[in-house]
Amino acid sequence: MGSEGMNGVRVVCVTGGGGYIGSWLVKNLLQGGYTVHATLRDPGDRTKCGPLMALAGAQERLKLFQADLLEEGSFDSAVEGCQGVFHVAGPMGAQENTLVITDLFISNHKLGYSCPLDEKGELCSSFRDESCWSPLNFLKSQTNRLAWYMAAKTLAEQEALKYGAHNKLDLVTILPPTVVGPWLTSTPAFTSSQTILALIGENDMYYKAFKFAQFLTGSIGIVHIDDICNAHIFLMEHPTAQGRHICCTDSRSLNSLKKCVAKQLNLSLKFDEEDSVTQYVSVSSKKLLDMGFTYKYDLEEAFKETIDCAIQKGILKL
Repeated sequence: MGSEGMNGVRVVCVTGGGGYIGSWLVKNLLQGGYTVHATLRDPGDRTKCGPLMALAGAQERLKLFQADLLEEGSFDSAVEGCQGVFHVAGPMGAQENTLVITDLFISNHKLGYSCPLDEKGELCSSFRDESCWSPLNFLKSQTNRLAWYMAAKTLAEQEALKYGAHNKLDLVTILPPTVVGPWLTSTPAFTSSQTILALIGENDMYYKAFKFAQFLTGSIGIVHIDDICNAHIFLMEHPTAQGRHICCTDSRSLNSLKKCVAKQLNLSLKFDEEDSVTQYVSVSSKKLLDMGFTYKYDLEEAFKETIDCAIQKGILKL
């Protein structure tokens, strides 16, 4: 890819540029020759902007903008002049169904969820692909916060797709599983670091969330941070990309994930029978793979890089 990107796209915006996904996406875009407008709630926060401005190419092709999802119009200046927008920011607080719709190409990260349950909470499919939608009525009937989070993200994705179709936008959504791998931010990437801690029994709250997610989806999917960001860029550069795309390297039961981490850390862990799944549901990335996308990391490599980063940054002490 040349310095002007593919398909004439040269300048792009990344919302939530100071976060785990956003910062890595900024890095990969700069490496690809793009000029990047990155939004942060507080560009003056050196813990957020410092790692971004230290990236290769940042001094020449990265501009930071202040923006907040809960402030209407605050993204206008950031998206002005951009040919593509990667909406990876998530609203903070209770208003999880807030969604900013901009213009041009929009890649929405982690909006919707693919779920093999029907509205009664009963298994209706042996695999998950882009045709599966989370059962909103069932999710809303639950008291678990993760269920409401999934419902809010599903509603946001549905509204985004409706908006895109009505306004004739090239809008693409990406449905990732749990994202792991090293992080660029000075503070720990919560999802990545806590995944490892949960699997070795050092974060009970996060582990319970995993168990509930396994109940809802039939397995726990994993993808490396570099692969999910490359998938965003791949879809923006692909001339026929449209609609939903699952990006998942592998999916396993909780016990299988625990065994993988235990082997890498040489630990002896307790395995509960209930942490296996009675009806395993695989996750299909066929649509993305058929378009020509390839994953760089398998599950074991993704976990190894997460563990190495957690050790290096003092999050995991052996």
